[in-house]
Amino acid sequence: MANVSVIIPFEAEGTVVVGTPKSIMKDHEDLVKGTATVDVVDAAIDENSPPNVLLEEGSKEELLLEKGESKNGSTDLRCQCLRFGGVEVAQGFNLIGSGRGCLVMSNIFLATALTYLAAEEVGCVKEDDNGAMIVADNCDEKVFGLFRPASLITNIAVIWGVLAALFMPVIGACIDYTPHRWRIGAGSAAFLIMIQLVQIGVASSTWFYMAMLQALSGFLYQVQNLTAYAYLPEIARIVGEEKITKYMPTFTIVQFLSQALFLLLVIAVSLSLGFGDVQTARLSQVFNACTVSLTFFCGWRLMPPIPARHILPEGRSMLLQGFRQNFTTAKEINQHYRIGLRWFLLSVTFGDAAANAFTIVSVVFLDERLGLAGNEVGIFFFLALIGMIPGGKLAQLVASRTNPKVSWIISMVVLFVVSAVGALLLDKDNAVPFAFVWGFIIGVSLGWYYPSERTILSMIVPQGREAEVSGFFIYCTQILGWLPPLVFSLLVEADVDQGIGVICISAFFLIAIFAMSMSGPWQEILEEVKGTDSTAANIIDNDDRGRNLEVIYSKTEEASPCGTAKTLESSS
Repeated sequence: MANVSVIIPFEAEGTVVVGTPKSIMKDHEDLVKGTATVDVVDAAIDENSPPNVLLEEGSKEELLLEKGESKNGSTDLRCQCLRFGGVEVAQGFNLIGSGRGCLVMSNIFLATALTYLAAEEVGCVKEDDNGAMIVADNCDEKVFGLFRPASLITNIAVIWGVLAALFMPVIGACIDYTPHRWRIGAGSAAFLIMIQLVQIGVASSTWFYMAMLQALSGFLYQVQNLTAYAYLPEIARIVGEEKITKYMPTFTIVQFLSQALFLLLVIAVSLSLGFGDVQTARLSQVFNACTVSLTFFCGWRLMPPIPARHILPEGRSMLLQGFRQNFTTAKEINQHYRIGLRWFLLSVTFGDAAANAFTIVSVVFLDERLGLAGNEVGIFFFLALIGMIPGGKLAQLVASRTNPKVSWIISMVVLFVVSAVGALLLDKDNAVPFAFVWGFIIGVSLGWYYPSERTILSMIVPQGREAEVSGFFIYCTQILGWLPPLVFSLLVEADVDQGIGVICISAFFLIAIFAMSMSGPWQEILEEVKGTDSTAANIIDNDDRGRNLEVIYSKTEEASPCGTAKTLESSS
């Protein structure tokens, strides 16, 4: 048979390329990137084969690009799904996300240990009927005469929340206007690794210093998160829109599995060895320090330095540029997108503050009010993670029957009701197993909330302003992150029942519901965006194409069975 040429799509599952080894290797790199023309020698097309699959006649080489298998069944490492087509920045982003997942879960165990040690400091620890040491009910003693042990974790959250609200615009400006993005990411990763190593030594004599380090760690985690996600536009530009929509679910699944496996490992070892809260926290920090060191080190080695994306205008201060940009964006949104986007972002500000704070407050509520041990708190969050999967499917179902706006509002109503019912009905007598059922339902509700929110964002961001609006959206999710924990701390200090505190935190959802209800009908919201697209398209900067971090994420969540599982990242 004479030589022929054929276009082999890399995306075709199980594609077989047949030819001489020389012809295959010649075009192999092009095949990995997308499609290529391959010289096929003495090859025939089997009539029973799927399209684009060539079968050899003689003793030729064959390569399964998509599945990564060779003729003898061995695996081609270059073709595994986690290799991301050899794109190192995608590999690095995936590793960093895996490390962040483990870090967040470890902080749950550390939080219970710090609460216990703070109570021990003021003499509020007693022995129960089984001989175990537990925190006494209604402890009125104050640590250093300043605060009760129950408000320690929320006070830590207030500190790093205020730091994030004040300094994230500055960090964002440094990422955009300087060539130091890699240094910021790698530096924050290095400090986080050192903090995790030091916190292995959490004990009665060191708990206060560890708590201060935890406040710093929470802020550095936000810096790490922002810097890593700033690389998504580069990944999108390298691999293209079609590939990034396939990669994003993989990123989410890997982080989800990292969190779940980390929780299972710590819980299993802790239960088998009979560890208490402090021992479980140390064990968790050992595992966490190892995983974070490996994933952050390898991940940031794969991330390239990026030049400045923009030039700072003459006479402008780097410290103020981020705030100035946010103010300008807010003013223009209020002026031009009054029907939908304005109310959506206001709703996000309060809704995400409540959702993120619940992760933090629930640790205190489960430990102090319900008397769950550290490993039992871990089980609660594991079940919440699992619950997020059907929650994502529920979000799709409700949105298809109504619209994304209605689905998101209903999810917030459900979150408020479920949180309030659990806070009122649960106590130490029925905490096991009903607290675990509550955790699963909370997970379902959060798995409904976050994908609905991201879907709305992806549909109402004006064309040509994706980067600007997405950056402002991220800031809206952080700006009030300190307020719900502060409210909870104040209520605890005023000797108000913690169940009431949980309800007050959930009440932020009611403000978000009211704000979103003020927006126009869904079709009018979409029409408002379409009416401004043509104007925005005329002024779009080519460098900003593909920079929409959250829109890319939201459009790809539905492609994965775990893609809707919003990770519990706020508990750091």
